[in-house]
Amino acid sequence: MIPGAFAAMSPEVTAQLSSAARVGRWSRGGLLFHPEDPADTLHLLTKGSVRLYRLGSGAREVTLNVHGPGELLGTETLLPGACYGMYAEATDDTEAYLIGRLALERLMEQQPAVSVALTEQLTRQTRDVQARLAGLVFQEVSQRLAAALLSLAERETAWDGTQPLPLRERVSHQDLAYVVGSTRETITKLLGEFRTRGLLDLGYRRIILTDKAGLERVMREPLR
Repeated sequence: MIPGAFAAMSPEVTAQLSSAARVGRWSRGGLLFHPEDPADTLHLLTKGSVRLYRLGSGAREVTLNVHGPGELLGTETLLPGACYGMYAEATDDTEAYLIGRLALERLMEQQPAVSVALTEQLTRQTRDVQARLAGLVFQEVSQRLAAALLSLAERETAWDGTQPLPLRERVSHQDLAYVVGSTRETITKLLGEFRTRGLLDLGYRRIILTDKAGLERVMREPLR
């Protein structure tokens, strides 16, 4: 089943979408596209995660967003003659449906449900970008980190908080830094403080969430 807004489509429409696309696969660190590449293919993530970034002054990488299963990349494809305008890097082993512009246009004409799902998913992602920008302005890093950890948990399962939850998704301190707009050093320090407070436990690239209510409190009020 395709995750995200596309999960609501009927099996018939899903089969048509699958037949119109080809499957792309990338290992961690692989680039899905470059800024100057013509935007002619929409990417629908089905596995893994992808970081979108640009290069600033002095070749400094500026992370724009991190996307997971069910989300769309390369939406510039919907604008004729556009380029992607950014780098897309797999931060885990990643798979995606790749749909060319002409194939996408035909599919949307034949199956209105695809247009509905596409619109819904774009709306979700726009809302998420707005929330991310608001968080960067109004929230402390500890709040953003707690929110990111709870979001990872929600993406994997319905966690009620009564038992510890080992995150299945491999996530490094640098990955979390990308997500919350901070540095690896700051995230490492905060994770250690979270562990001291009993909010989680740590292993090698392994995070075990132990206190859902505590993480929710940190979301509302930063650590002091």
